[in-house]
Amino acid sequence: MRWFVRLFVLSLLLIPIGIIVVAVLCLESTPLVQGEALLSASNVERAKQLLHEHDPRKLRSGEVKTVSMNEEELSLIANHLINRFGSGSATLDMEQDRLALLASLDLSALIPNHYLNLETQLSADGDLAHFEKLKIGSVSIPRAIVRGLVSFGAEHVYRASGIQNAKQVLRAVTIRPRRLDITYQWQEEIVDAVRDRLVSRTDRVLLRVYNEFLAAEIERQGANLSFTTLLRAIFQEARKRSPSTDPVAENRAAIVVLASYVNGSSLSTFAPEAVDWVQPRRVRLKIHSRRDFVKHFTTSAALAVAGGGAMSDAIGLYKEVDDADGGSGFSFKDLAADKAGTQFGQVAVESEPSAIRLQDRIERGIDDAALIPDVSDLEENMTDAEFKRRYGGVGGDAYKRVVQDIDQRIAASALYRQ
Repeated sequence: MRWFVRLFVLSLLLIPIGIIVVAVLCLESTPLVQGEALLSASNVERAKQLLHEHDPRKLRSGEVKTVSMNEEELSLIANHLINRFGSGSATLDMEQDRLALLASLDLSALIPNHYLNLETQLSADGDLAHFEKLKIGSVSIPRAIVRGLVSFGAEHVYRASGIQNAKQVLRAVTIRPRRLDITYQWQEEIVDAVRDRLVSRTDRVLLRVYNEFLAAEIERQGANLSFTTLLRAIFQEARKRSPSTDPVAENRAAIVVLASYVNGSSLSTFAPEAVDWVQPRRVRLKIHSRRDFVKHFTTSAALAVAGGGAMSDAIGLYKEVDDADGGSGFSFKDLAADKAGTQFGQVAVESEPSAIRLQDRIERGIDDAALIPDVSDLEENMTDAEFKRRYGGVGGDAYKRVVQDIDQRIAASALYRQ
């Protein structure tokens, strides 16, 4: 018995040490894929087109579809996903019946000069794809374990969806040189099952709490309603609730509800039951007397809390470049609103202390300039030709100087200081 107790105590000491060792081995000081993927405006547009084109939600439940993508398109999507959650790069290589992926996620914002490197290889037999290799940092995970975990996860989702086996969904997978073909049958039930696991019941409850609070606050403020007073009220509610809950989750839910309201989108994307929730009265909100600033700010903030600032920066940039090419014209002012919203979202969910610090600063009082600094001197409504002539386009030296100035103005706001 004494031997067993000693073994038990020793295991309690060694297990945490083992976890730490594995975690350290998964991180490396140099990226496996050199260079950060540049989310240019054209790449963002192409990514949006691909996602829209292959969005299975447009299919009827039970409908069969074959998705065919080349190596370049898959690489674009892989880099899109990496930069949706941070920054980094990925490369793909496809041969007959084999797909290899190399990816590096830059963790320098959390741990200076550290990267999470991923190396994986898939094979296809015409019916299904199988993991042949998975290496995270210097840790190689046995193929049997990877396949077992993937199979377990898929079966768990299928059972939750009422699906008996994988063949009801995935019909065929073919990997050829530089091309991947996937034939599947769309099962609408999977969306609900996956959504339930990605957006927990707790998160959905929080969305309802803030949606109801928003609707009541809009009615309470009446004619005196402004964006900053509405934002302050909703974050005061978050501060009041945070001592007994998770302040990061509270801030995230508040931002998502606010952004959905501003953009007129439904919360049913996150919670199907939201179709029966109260609908807040529509009002016009402004920052610096501009309604478009509110949309830029809240959308970028929501994208930041949902998955990383790099993608929200890119989407904001794409919007401005798109406007320059036949739209309302390129606007550094709107770009500043995008970047301020991204910073707001990042600070709101970066950590528990950061979340509470932001709540406290908002509670003490904010104005429009605290959210978005004065940008009245910045250029807007420039055509594509004028933008390229005066600033060298995206990436030009003159453009970079203005963007650096915008970043400095945002960093100077007391709301965003660390």
